[in-house]
Amino acid sequence: MHDENEVRRFSDEFDDEFAVGSEEGNRALFGRDVLRGLIDGIDDFIHLRQPRWRRFRSLGPVLLGSAMWIDDRALIGRIGELSAACIVVTKQGRRQSERRKLEPLHALNERTPGMPARAFADLSGLAPKVSGEPTIVGPYTPMDDAIVPTIRTLGYRRLGSLPPIIHAKLALLGHLWWHDEGPLGHVEDVIGFAPRRLWISSANFTRSSRRNLEFGYWTEDPALVRGAERFLVRLMRSSEGLDPEADTFEPDLAPVEFDDAAMAEAWAELRWDEGEEDMDHPVQS
Repeated sequence: MHDENEVRRFSDEFDDEFAVGSEEGNRALFGRDVLRGLIDGIDDFIHLRQPRWRRFRSLGPVLLGSAMWIDDRALIGRIGELSAACIVVTKQGRRQSERRKLEPLHALNERTPGMPARAFADLSGLAPKVSGEPTIVGPYTPMDDAIVPTIRTLGYRRLGSLPPIIHAKLALLGHLWWHDEGPLGHVEDVIGFAPRRLWISSANFTRSSRRNLEFGYWTEDPALVRGAERFLVRLMRSSEGLDPEADTFEPDLAPVEFDDAAMAEAWAELRWDEGEEDMDHPVQS
């Protein structure tokens, strides 16, 4: 007779770990505790244990990711050591027990810097909505300073039948880089994202995944890295806050709207000031 209090677990006969690809440092894991491979790989990248991972003018290691859910403490702790991160997970319910699950992630968002939107061309011109409406930009409104928090959600809450969810377990590591020259050669503070290595896995970012039979591996295949970047940036662009009001799919980043009247007034004042300056310094014949 089965004892309901007996701890049920798989044996180590299913566990396997081995090198993959031609690049040193990339490994695959099968069996139990596959999430360990992700955490160790992030740690390797933070400490640049492979010379090829170094980047000139780096602002530090960053991560883009997606998963159905995240609650593993070791992984959350490692994410907090990165210079920036943004992980998009499935939108959670609003029952008291479900909102308690969000508390460690709220804390992570509060202690981490989030991801600067201006590092990604596909996020340029976007800003968080204000009271559900696009941000209004005037002539003196700071631009390109939007920050996407570390943990975001996307999708639909369950209101009956099971809705579609984020089921892709991906983690893309890279660097934020900077230089001081704009596209026209003028002095400008420019930053961007350079992806380097990708984690692909069946294992969710949860402590319970460590008991399951899963797989995961690191790759630096250029096509996979580029494809994952496109996918993850699109998730980030369409994401919402950690506990949004809407049960439906309602992204809270939207293109800014310009205050045309204020812009025209500021332009007129600028032209007037330039005219007065010309009068103060007439051209000598």
